[in-house]
Amino acid sequence: MGSFFANIYKAIGRHSLPALVFVAGLAASGWAYVARFEHAEAQRMDQLRDAAEDYVFLLRHRLDLYAGASRDLGAFFSASNQIEAEEFAAFVNASRVFDRLDGVRALGYLPRVPSREAERFEAAASRQFPGYRITERRPGAEDYYPLLYGQHASDPARIDTLRGLDYAAAPERRTAMEEAAWRDAPTATRRMAAVRDPEQRQVILIFSPVRTPRASATPAQPEGSLRGFIFSALYLDRLFLGFDNGRMAREFDLEVYDGAVTSENVVFDADGTPHALHAKPRRLLAHSAEVQFANRRWLIYFYAKPAGVDIGSVHAAALVALLGVLLSTIASYAVAAWPRYRARKRAMHDFSERFAGFFENHPFAVYAMDAQRRFLHVNQQMAKELGVPAETLVGTEIDQYVSNEDRGEVARKFGEALRGQAVAYTTRVTDHAGRRSDMSIVLIPMSIGDRVTHVLGFAENITERKEAERALYASRQMLQLILDNIPQSVFWKNLDSVYEGGNRALLADAGLASDTELIGRTDFDLRWKGQAEHYRQVDLEVMSSGVPRMRMQGLDVRPDGTECWIETNKIPLKDDTGRVVGVLAVTEDITARKYMEQELFRRANHDPLTGLPNRGYFNSHLEQAVARAQRGGPMALMYFDIDRFKQINDTYGHDVGDDVIRMFASRVRAVVREADFLARLGGDEFVLVAEGLSGTGDGAVIAGKILAAMVPPFQLGMAALRVTTSIGVACVAPGMKPETLIKAADQAMYDAKRAGRGCFREATSPAVQPVE
Repeated sequence: MGSFFANIYKAIGRHSLPALVFVAGLAASGWAYVARFEHAEAQRMDQLRDAAEDYVFLLRHRLDLYAGASRDLGAFFSASNQIEAEEFAAFVNASRVFDRLDGVRALGYLPRVPSREAERFEAAASRQFPGYRITERRPGAEDYYPLLYGQHASDPARIDTLRGLDYAAAPERRTAMEEAAWRDAPTATRRMAAVRDPEQRQVILIFSPVRTPRASATPAQPEGSLRGFIFSALYLDRLFLGFDNGRMAREFDLEVYDGAVTSENVVFDADGTPHALHAKPRRLLAHSAEVQFANRRWLIYFYAKPAGVDIGSVHAAALVALLGVLLSTIASYAVAAWPRYRARKRAMHDFSERFAGFFENHPFAVYAMDAQRRFLHVNQQMAKELGVPAETLVGTEIDQYVSNEDRGEVARKFGEALRGQAVAYTTRVTDHAGRRSDMSIVLIPMSIGDRVTHVLGFAENITERKEAERALYASRQMLQLILDNIPQSVFWKNLDSVYEGGNRALLADAGLASDTELIGRTDFDLRWKGQAEHYRQVDLEVMSSGVPRMRMQGLDVRPDGTECWIETNKIPLKDDTGRVVGVLAVTEDITARKYMEQELFRRANHDPLTGLPNRGYFNSHLEQAVARAQRGGPMALMYFDIDRFKQINDTYGHDVGDDVIRMFASRVRAVVREADFLARLGGDEFVLVAEGLSGTGDGAVIAGKILAAMVPPFQLGMAALRVTTSIGVACVAPGMKPETLIKAADQAMYDAKRAGRGCFREATSPAVQPVE
């Protein structure tokens, strides 16, 4: 055998090295059937490793999108003064988060509710969600974080079952929320069962903080303070098995651990058998990686599933023919590696060309920076925004285009991007000519492996939008300033009669310190809650009809307890399309004007000497009284004067005469009914309108009482005067007019005088004797 190999060596020694390789290949061909199994397995492992690396790349990108969806929603509401259910739903629908990110199955808003304001918050929420209550409250907690608004991708009823649940009640969720608030960045929980889920599906919850914007900052809640959280529920089975159409689930037994490889830290295990926990796993490890996700570190292991090959037999055959197996492996590796290398080079070249085209033609300013914040590449739009040629910008630092006051914040945001986080913020930049522009910036970290090598930035010029916002803010401030300096109370409400604003006069009237205490309340929450139901009905009438209600007057009570008259005008508030969206009201204290009107009415309609209604007031009243009497019910008119009054005036003087008239009117007023209308026509002439009589004889009874009231002498200083009166009584007949009734009563009075005075006569009856 030795001489055989020696002869072969001599024979091939005369040939070149390729011939030697060829002869060696012929020598190993007998064992090729064994080598193909080893080659196939090696190739399969290479393909699995490549696939695992691609999976990790896609997973990192997908996890960034999941965290970004929660962060973007949190940032959106951190810039908003109010978070409404419609606004929340509109953002979720517009972002299409459930369609783009299949693993995210639920989103929700958890407002921060101090425990001392829990009942008030529940009352306000109940107007939108009847029966709303905060559940699973923690004893002694300073704040609750109950679910208020939410969206579920496939089961909307799930949100109704969770609404009001304090998400901080569970320690795992509360820990993630506290870390998210401290870091001001999305933070994920450990793996847990979905909240109140009968199927106990495993989820990860991501919490992103919502901060108080500058526009709604108050001393109690300054700018940047925590207002609540946006959370998203990430279903683990859909995340790891669904986003690549299940390909990885078919090729690998996937295991994911949170921070460390322990049985308590298992995030996901495809087959339920944690191979990474064993020193000698039952399956081959194809690849492992580490992924940073929402302030958590995940360890991912890819175990190859069995391929149906008897590996022991292949290794036995390989030991017998080591040389043949080695040569075949080298050859197969070279054949497989070279095309794969060329294909990757072509793919990278195609990608670079496509990316370059996108980079240059993007409508936004796009740029790439290294770790020192120097430009690596800029597109033409970026060069245009800064007023510098693109080739000049490359290699320069971005700080020279950022104002001094913003450089610290820009550096902090860039540091977050270098740590692997997508970042969005706004800042002001100064171009080469010194012009300042507002820019909306998005930074995306670009990595090779687990290391961020550079940052890709997108910048949108929002100067016009910011100017419009500043102009709108200034106009709103001016409008508020104008409203605060007018004496009338001005306020506006939405369709549910919930206050959305008011001026300083209204706040003072309601006893509130600022409009933040007013916004969100109804009349049922304010000091005039006793009239709240009436106010609500007026609001509904104005909003449903679209017709203003003007000059509504009524009595009210001031904060100091004094009574006042107020006048209110309410008009429907309409948007640009003409749709009624609320009600605007102006309320004014008209007490002084009301008293003036009453005084003017009294002077115009009452006698200054006796305070009784005068002739003009009597005429209008009589006309109405006769009209009422014609519809049913006896009515009498009495016409009377003071007997021999001229003689009293001439004897005692006009002052005494005035005293007699006042005493006469007082005695008559004392004996007639409260409902009777007594007036002085002038001089010593008086009339009495008596309505609601039980019969025509009641007029004679009243006349008798007046005659009796005059029997006692009138004591005027040292003099005692005997004063009498003559009374004419007339009752309304069907079809009788007021002037006819007056003439009848007047004539009856003169009949009484002709009868001797100190008596009464009825227009249709014989004389009645005077009272002695």
